[in-house]
Amino acid sequence: MWEGINMYLSSLTIRNFRCFDENEHRITFKKGLTVLVGENDSGKSAIMDAIKIVFGTTDLNWHRIETDDFYNEDTAREIEIVCKFEDLTEGEMGAFLECLTYEDVEKKTPCLYLYWKCKYLTTFKPLRPISNISTGKKGIGAAPSAEARELLRTTYLRALRDAYSDMQSGKHSRLSQIMRNTSVVDKGEDKYEEGKDLHSLSLVGIANLSNELLADHPALNSINKEITTILSEQMLLKRDTIKTRLEVTDTNSNNLQKEIALLEKLDLAVDKDACSMQGKVGLGTSNVLSMACELLLHKKAEKDNKSCFLLIEEPEAHIHAQRQLKLIQSLENEAEKSNRQIIITTHSPLLASAVKLNNIVIVKSGDVYSLAEDYTMLESDDYVFLEKYLDATKANLFFARSVVIVEGPGEMLLLPTLAKLLDCSFTDYGVSLVDVRSKGLRRYARIFQRKESQKELDINVACITDRDVMPDCAPRICINEQYTENKNTWPNKSKRVWRAESDYTLEKAKEHLKKIKEKTDGQKVRTFIAGHWTLEYDLAYIGLEYEDMKDILIDALMKVSYVKSNRDENKRKFIELMNSCKTIEEKASHFYSFFTSKKASKADFAQQLAYDLERKYMGKADELKDKIPQYLVKAIKYVTKR
Repeated sequence: MWEGINMYLSSLTIRNFRCFDENEHRITFKKGLTVLVGENDSGKSAIMDAIKIVFGTTDLNWHRIETDDFYNEDTAREIEIVCKFEDLTEGEMGAFLECLTYEDVEKKTPCLYLYWKCKYLTTFKPLRPISNISTGKKGIGAAPSAEARELLRTTYLRALRDAYSDMQSGKHSRLSQIMRNTSVVDKGEDKYEEGKDLHSLSLVGIANLSNELLADHPALNSINKEITTILSEQMLLKRDTIKTRLEVTDTNSNNLQKEIALLEKLDLAVDKDACSMQGKVGLGTSNVLSMACELLLHKKAEKDNKSCFLLIEEPEAHIHAQRQLKLIQSLENEAEKSNRQIIITTHSPLLASAVKLNNIVIVKSGDVYSLAEDYTMLESDDYVFLEKYLDATKANLFFARSVVIVEGPGEMLLLPTLAKLLDCSFTDYGVSLVDVRSKGLRRYARIFQRKESQKELDINVACITDRDVMPDCAPRICINEQYTENKNTWPNKSKRVWRAESDYTLEKAKEHLKKIKEKTDGQKVRTFIAGHWTLEYDLAYIGLEYEDMKDILIDALMKVSYVKSNRDENKRKFIELMNSCKTIEEKASHFYSFFTSKKASKADFAQQLAYDLERKYMGKADELKDKIPQYLVKAIKYVTKR
């Protein structure tokens, strides 16, 4: 007895199809839910269409191969799409008995390969594509039977762009197509007899009864008689025997045509009597209705013990955040509970943040990068951490061309402005900026590092972090006045969390930097470390040497530290203090003491400084670049490749 679908698509290999070139591009899938993320034109839709072409769809739609389906529109090439299925049950092995491949060491575990090819026949004018499907790892096995292929049809929910039209009545309406493919529409009696319950009629029965009532309607018969009278009295000759009658056009249609005609009269609408909704339904609700309708086909396939494969493109279209979360969590739960395999594409950081990292596949420029544990440098506890802290504001890194990872609000607020002033706008270059605060820099960096070093993820990632070594004068200025530059006045090194320059020899200082870089560096991930201590200290250390930058830095600091009424007096005192300092380290430490003493907020300062810098240096990139810390400049250049 056939027990339904248990097997799943474990890998998809594509060659010469759209953005995928002549090399083998292999996409691996897990049981359950897989989410394909990436920027536009990266190859997500090509993957979905490749699956549709081989599987077929439950709505019986057919994909016509066009010239632009061939890589570079080169019709001399041959498209190859290979699907591998694993975990077959005995029933599934029986259905594909002659098509199975045994490829493990003992050759006891079967799997199924479907090998689809398409090329253009050049002997015909006009040229036409011809495709064939076979089985086996090399494609030399027998073709699967038509009955067996029916078991694999997938339910496909296309990217919704015109949900209003989809759910409206009309010739070839989408709603009528879906209704026609459910098993319940043909139930009931086809002929009405006196005394029968009208609700027992099938759609054909309703059509037949409607035709009979229409043909025998007294008002219509009266109109017909009037037409006949006018003809005979005003137009026909005495011996002419012409009479008229009204005929219902589809009376002689077959039963299928009658069903279609009735179904094409249906609209799917919100019952406004049962809710508070008024006026025309919005696009978001229309798309939800449309998706629910499409899922009818999937429910039918499940009940018939047929395909449990579901493809959904961009389910977030026009849908607000809470509905997006409800949808993706429902799909994920359903995939885990049943044998259903669900593959979706999305541009929504919210959806990407809501699913497990193991289930995400990044698609970029025709290459695919699974984030499953077997493929990244992430460790098991990294996945637990990231699934807890990876929210929608951070999940945009999956869609970026380059990524900057920072550890605080100062960098988060200041870097976009610095990049714009250096003619390297993050927006223009598709750079995603992610603030992980003081936690997880290493974990986020490893998302982009692959175990297969020969297949690097082509995304430049800049990790910006502090050096966290203060000058020897800073303990006195920023921590405790009793701490002089004599180390004997400091607590024992093992009892303090801070470090100063004199704690390191030259070699140990180099080793300190090396250790910081080793935590995150690798492949296209680069670490950019503050030259001295922290962002704010380094801004002062560099900027205070230039008069115009000095004015901007001090002005911004005073604005976020004091109310307007006493700001000028405090600014005067601070400048006097700065002038009394003998070294730039002392000046920068006094500047930074405003943050350690909580007089100023790092976020407020960064925001104010960004505003002031933009007013002063817009269009003056060459003038600005030497007046800010170089590790920031290098990081910006790295992610924008300037």
